[in-house]
Amino acid sequence: MREPTPYRPLSYLEWNAARRGSSLAIWDDGREITFEELLAHVRRMQLQLAARGVREGDVVGVQMANIWQYVALELAIPDLGAVMLPMPMGLGEHEMRWVQEKTRPALVIRDLLLDSGDSTISPRPADPDPARIVEIALTSGTTGMPKLASLSARLKQVTFESFTSRLGITEHDRVLPMTPLTQGIGGMCLYCLRTGASLVMLHEPHWTPEHCVGTAMRSRATVMVGVPTNVIRMLNHPLPAATSLRAVAVAGAPLPPEIAERWETPTGIPISSFYGSMDAGQLAVASPSDPQAARWTTVGRPHDRAEWKIDQGLAADTVGRGIGEICMRGDLVQGRYWGEESGPYSPDGWAHMGDLGFVDESGFLHVVGRVKDIIIRGGSNINPYEVESMLRLHPEVIDACVVGRPHPELGEVPVAFVVARSDISKAIVDRLMREQGLAHYKWPVAVHRVEELPLSGPGKVNRKALQEHALAL
Repeated sequence: MREPTPYRPLSYLEWNAARRGSSLAIWDDGREITFEELLAHVRRMQLQLAARGVREGDVVGVQMANIWQYVALELAIPDLGAVMLPMPMGLGEHEMRWVQEKTRPALVIRDLLLDSGDSTISPRPADPDPARIVEIALTSGTTGMPKLASLSARLKQVTFESFTSRLGITEHDRVLPMTPLTQGIGGMCLYCLRTGASLVMLHEPHWTPEHCVGTAMRSRATVMVGVPTNVIRMLNHPLPAATSLRAVAVAGAPLPPEIAERWETPTGIPISSFYGSMDAGQLAVASPSDPQAARWTTVGRPHDRAEWKIDQGLAADTVGRGIGEICMRGDLVQGRYWGEESGPYSPDGWAHMGDLGFVDESGFLHVVGRVKDIIIRGGSNINPYEVESMLRLHPEVIDACVVGRPHPELGEVPVAFVVARSDISKAIVDRLMREQGLAHYKWPVAVHRVEELPLSGPGKVNRKALQEHALAL
């Protein structure tokens, strides 16, 4: 049996179809698609794409929900030598026009079916080339238009190897992405298919805990992957006692330890974090087998093939000794943004991630916040993630976010937005902060109860929207 060819993802599907073709590849709303069937679908799609004139080097945009056809196109397009352009469902017309002007796609696919045309000749697969750009990934763009990250076959191969090995993904797993496949965290789950694992499709365009838990139970999912917000919202929708789940992995924001405890203690299902960015790939993944304390407070150990450092130049005077900005370079970092001459690298030769962190004595990476989220109150620095963790200790608080609001004398002051089961007054929060021993300058000057926290496309809390809301209050 021919082994998979590195840098050619479709070869992994061919390998799985040859050795276990009748096994489940995709569970899609009750429909079961085997590896043999998925390979046949991919080859038909390649014929259809060729009939539409797609050639090597062309950009092909795909805007779909989490359905099996999207997975098939993710495999079909790069194998033709074309460049996959995942387009999130949440893009507005303004953003869509901007993305298409920048990338000039030969074809944009939104429908489930393609006209097969008259082509009957199977297109020749592109030669495996580790340097070839196989995908354009949109960053979240919460501070403006998204950046267009150019992902090479090498970057994706290294990410696949490290991500699946750290999570222990095997052919016995069924992996359920809780976020869109068109965006970074959900897209990571596509790597699991290469191992022979199955993917579970979550059709709903708007994620709900009820639908997610129901799908996990019906599909017998073993691993769920998403953002901390997914887990927070599932806390009020407990899993049945009997479940096939063995692990949950999250990224996109620090996992609050108190949320990890509230999830894992009643369920017994290990929860862990992983860390990276669309610009610079994966840096670290915590394994379900790591010690509980490490899983709840860190993002795991950096990958063996990752080049990284903690730059304390910025953080030494702001957030404490040992903490600095996380930086990366090497095979896990893209060389340049699409259509631009430059990439995420700074003049010092490193890609600065914008995240604050430190490495402990056991080699685990701790991510403690974003550089840009630090609130500077009268010259004193406040990490909002620390204050949010304190707020979540209150039994009535479900979730919380703290942002800076401009102040004429102090520069900025912290303002809290909380999702709570009952009214949470400023006096209650002050008492909580005092009991926890938090320095007074870190206490929120105002507390606002909201029904839910606004989210960006990838499911992260949209701090910019809350900052604008704080200004309007």
